[in-house]
Amino acid sequence: MPPLVPPLPPLKRLSPPPARSTFLFGPRGTGKSTYAKQCFPDAVMLDLRSGPIARALAAEPERLHETLDAAPANRWVVIDEVQRVPAILDAVHQRMDREPERRFLLTGSSARSLHRAGVNLLGGRAGRRIMSPFLAAELGTAFCLTVAQRIGLLPVIWTADSPEQALADYATVAVFDEVRAEARVRQIDGFARALEQLALSHGSVISPTAIAQLAAVKKSTVVDWIDVLESMFLIARVPVFSARPSRRALAAQPKLYFADTGIAAAFRPTEHTRAAPDAIGASREGLVYQHLAAWCAAARDARLTTWRTTGGVEVDFVVESSDGLVAIEVKSGHTLRPADRRGLLAFHDEFPDARLIVLADSPLQQQQGPITIFPIAEFLLGIVPGAPLPA
Repeated sequence: MPPLVPPLPPLKRLSPPPARSTFLFGPRGTGKSTYAKQCFPDAVMLDLRSGPIARALAAEPERLHETLDAAPANRWVVIDEVQRVPAILDAVHQRMDREPERRFLLTGSSARSLHRAGVNLLGGRAGRRIMSPFLAAELGTAFCLTVAQRIGLLPVIWTADSPEQALADYATVAVFDEVRAEARVRQIDGFARALEQLALSHGSVISPTAIAQLAAVKKSTVVDWIDVLESMFLIARVPVFSARPSRRALAAQPKLYFADTGIAAAFRPTEHTRAAPDAIGASREGLVYQHLAAWCAAARDARLTTWRTTGGVEVDFVVESSDGLVAIEVKSGHTLRPADRRGLLAFHDEFPDARLIVLADSPLQQQQGPITIFPIAEFLLGIVPGAPLPA
């Protein structure tokens, strides 16, 4: 039997290297450390996952100066997993004052630890990026829509010997155990049930009240867990598009997406729920979310939202950028039914300057009135940060 994922050659991420000091956040396994080494192979590297280094700098953060005194001021400094020693940011700030030309790349998998510690976040002197899972364009010919829907696009999974086992291990160690430690969770059974319900809500409007009832915990506890997962970049809430006045009454609740659709699949409770049609549809929509979120993050003025009226008319995604509005629906199958066009045409009635796109299994690009139908894999392969969306 051929491997689920073919052996991958060394891949270069499409996100360009930062030009100034930057916080690089993202879930574990998205390749932040590898990216840092690719961008700055000659940088001073401080890996705070190393116990001795972390202990030494936690005891005396000013030791950073001793390390950097021996390095030229124009040499980049990479500090990996900076949230493990939040106090080091004071020393980084001091160094920036002392050497304005010195630049830092500070990676981390949790902003909560930094905010909770009340540390100095460099007074706005550093940019902020979110590292996404692989993009289809980065995988190129290795990209397979069916496989991506099944295991997601995390680099740590795609480069594993056994991707499905690696995904199961990731869900347990990198998410369940790490979030429990981060949030100091005591209600372990309730937390496990809440994670299952969040996974079942991937790509949907969430109800903390309903999740709390099913998990047998307080609603405030669920809200806190959701905040923790979001601060660790494992989930995101996509708000409703309201940047322009609408004649229709709009719903207020955001939709929830996991940062990687494979993580959501791993937390579904059974193999049956992972293979169900609604799960496959959610995985497909989640893949589109991942790519659009990465594209918007690379554009200074882009914003990703959804659109939904109180009457139940909706569009999966709305991308607003300097290039205008793009409304996107994600569908399964080859044919476009009248009901599939309803949301896009309602949006177009409100915003006639918007481009309308349906992503489906159609083998060729088609045009139906104002709606362009794209093969979904072709569209995903065409998403490149810094370039226009496929047209």
